[in-house]
Amino acid sequence: MKSWNEERLAGLDTEALVHRCQRGDRLAIEVLIRRYQNYVFRLCVLVMRSEQDAEDMTQETFIRAFRALPRFEFREGTGFEGWLYRIAVNACRSRMRRKWYQVLPWPDPAPQLTSEPAEQPDQVLMQGEHRDRVLAAVDTLGDKHRLVVILRYYGGMSNEEIARALNIPSGTVRSRLHVARQRLRVALEQEEEKAGNTMSKGVAA
Repeated sequence: MKSWNEERLAGLDTEALVHRCQRGDRLAIEVLIRRYQNYVFRLCVLVMRSEQDAEDMTQETFIRAFRALPRFEFREGTGFEGWLYRIAVNACRSRMRRKWYQVLPWPDPAPQLTSEPAEQPDQVLMQGEHRDRVLAAVDTLGDKHRLVVILRYYGGMSNEEIARALNIPSGTVRSRLHVARQRLRVALEQEEEKAGNTMSKGVAA
């Protein structure tokens, strides 16, 4: 059962809670971790594709965050969430650089990769066998393009949230998503053409 102090702290907005953490309030730190640990873990799972690694990276994220928290300042366009998610993404990328990165199966439920109508009318839906082909194509993208695709279409983050998490302009996020979708379309067309040629040869034989 939560104590009265815990319930009172849980009712504070993030900015007030962060300020209490910066003053060394240990209970506020616990409340802040509980508020964000599930989202940080889910984000780490998306990037690492391994729950075991994600657990390690979630812990690493909060260790890094609370070491840096005394220097954190709320400014216009600088929210705590984006700052924390950027630390999580950087922690995951550091781990991936230190170890041999093995591409693991995508966790369930599988993502829906849907193009943005304003930018690309023909939608790419990740369903059934087609979904698996799209996911395989996503894994062929370079790190910077694969990451924005994962965060946008699987993590459900907006372009602005991704921009804050990766510390890049939102225009760069849009540009990388556009390039990623083009590369995915080409990869899928090539894969379908290859599969069609294979079937033709089988019939001819």
